[in-house]
Amino acid sequence: MPSFMVDLTRFAAVIFDFDGVIVDSETLQARAWTRVARELGADRCEVTAAQIAGRLDAELATELFAGFDAARCLDRKWRIEAEMESAGDLRLVDGAAEAVRDLARSHELAICSSCREQVIVRRLDAAGLRSFFRLVVGRIEGMRCKPSPDPYLLALDRLGAQPHDACAIEDSPTGIASAKAAGIRAIQLLHDGMPHATDADEHVTSLSHLKSRRAAIDRRIAT
Repeated sequence: MPSFMVDLTRFAAVIFDFDGVIVDSETLQARAWTRVARELGADRCEVTAAQIAGRLDAELATELFAGFDAARCLDRKWRIEAEMESAGDLRLVDGAAEAVRDLARSHELAICSSCREQVIVRRLDAAGLRSFFRLVVGRIEGMRCKPSPDPYLLALDRLGAQPHDACAIEDSPTGIASAKAAGIRAIQLLHDGMPHATDADEHVTSLSHLKSRRAAIDRRIAT
């Protein structure tokens, strides 16, 4: 069962995944993929967020649209996604802004994601959250993606932190596997339909369940 509260006091750094943890982009992407499928005549196709979580777009295009031009399908998906974002359809995950602002008072915060860095930074800027993150590690050409530990190992190196200094907040089993392979304590944020990662150290159903006693003390002193 998910914990009601996970105390992060013992960690110096909190490393967040991005898609599905900070922004609800997985839902947006699932809708975009579904539109592509329906444009191709698959009227009953319904792509879900759980189906795509932790997966690379190029892999999904090949898998979802076998027999079609995967590159053209991928380009169309990106265009639809951009239209939805411009229309204001991209939302933060519930509680994300509050959790980031709260934890930034007591921890070094970082992003470690398979999303492109420029996309992450643009979306953080739009949400007014960029300044809370010391580091953003996005997809890097030539570097293995999650579930490889490489993205998390790079984040640790750039933070100057040891694995025991940090914890990871992930939603997909792929991301959990990546953090665990890097020796980092991994907390899974569970969504409806998201597979339960049995190797996660802890599970939460809301980012409001992530707390730091140090941040709470800071607030009492400030008031």
